[in-house]
Amino acid sequence: MSKQTPISFPLIDKPSPLMMEDLEPFVEFPGHQSLVRVNDTFRLGYRSKQTGVPFAIIEIPASTVAQFIPLQASVRMTIDGKVVAEAELPNDHGAPGHSSEGVSLVQLIENTLHGDNLRMEEASPRELNSLLQELETSMQRVKAVLAAMHVQGLTT
Repeated sequence: MSKQTPISFPLIDKPSPLMMEDLEPFVEFPGHQSLVRVNDTFRLGYRSKQTGVPFAIIEIPASTVAQFIPLQASVRMTIDGKVVAEAELPNDHGAPGHSSEGVSLVQLIENTLHGDNLRMEEASPRELNSLLQELETSMQRVKAVLAAMHVQGLTT
C-alpha cells in the first residue's frame, strides 16, 4: 500500500477588496484556441484584470450545453446600420423568442475596439487588419448599390 502525501491548498477566508476589484468574469466559447488545443467546451470563470491569469474556471462541454439548452440565435443588420440579435430560448412558460433593440454598427465597432475588450480578447494586429478589410469591403458594396440606385433614378 503506497502512502501519498496529501496536497494542501491555501484557503482565503475573506478576499481582500483589492483582490476582488482585480477580478473580471470571462467566457470562452467552443473553438477558442488554448495553448494546447482547440477547446470544444464553454469555459467560464474569473481572471485577473491585470495579468489575465485565471482565478477560477469551470468547463462545460459544448455537447452538454446544446443538449440541455435548445437555442436558436440569429443576427441581422437593418438598412439604417443597426445590428439586431434575435434568440429563441424557451422560458418557464414556453414562450420563445427575444429580440434586442438594436445597436448601431458604429457603436458596435467602438465597443469592439475598446482597450479592455481588445485586452480580454487578446486581439492581434492580424485580427484587426481582418476586421478592417471586412469593413472596407462592406463600404465598397454599399457605395456600389448607391451608385446603381443613382443610375436607375431611385435616389431622392
